Amino acid sequence: MSVDGATPEFRLACVLTKLAMSATRGWHASGLEGVPRSGPLIVAANHISMVDPPLLGMSLSPVRWARFVGKEELFRFPPLGLLLRRLGCIKLDRRGDVRAVRSALEVLERGGCMAMFPEGTRSRTGQPGKPKPGVALLARQARAPVVPARVSHTRTLLGPEPFTIRFGAPIPPPPIEADSREADRAYAELVMARIAQL
Repeated sequence: MSVDGATPEFRLACVLTKLAMSATRGWHASGLEGVPRSGPLIVAANHISMVDPPLLGMSLSPVRWARFVGKEELFRFPPLGLLLRRLGCIKLDRRGDVRAVRSALEVLERGGCMAMFPEGTRSRTGQPGKPKPGVALLARQARAPVVPARVSHTRTLLGPEPFTIRFGAPIPPPPIEADSREADRAYAELVMARIAQL
């Protein structure tokens, strides 16, 4: 696996996603000029639907190849689990998973890019929700900035507006000394607030 996570399957998935979205509602990405081209990076987005991960990965691909974290339940169906592994997705047990955290940190420490959804699940309202503190833990330990991203118009596959994603300015990682549950929660909430502002 390369540092940037660009497996052949991931590259193909980005091409197919672009073709599919262009052939249906179209898609629009903005703010990519502010995404760091190298070094450890976390891209944190809101989560509305199953369209969000392919939209995020495909939109980032001109500047960074991202690795994703996926919930363990998705890997239980063998064909899907095999595909996710081929795409470079890291399996996560949402009850607590040290191995997944270590795998994500390894990607970041080698200068790679992790894409994640801090809410940990899809929003039922379509609005950014309450985040988990994991984004702060990874950013602090890997000294990785966090780029907020907001997806919109992805709740349904059909509609008049194009699938849209906006990337914001990088947020510096929390200080090393800010190693507490309260500090991690505050940083995660800052990330979600920046996402909501996009």
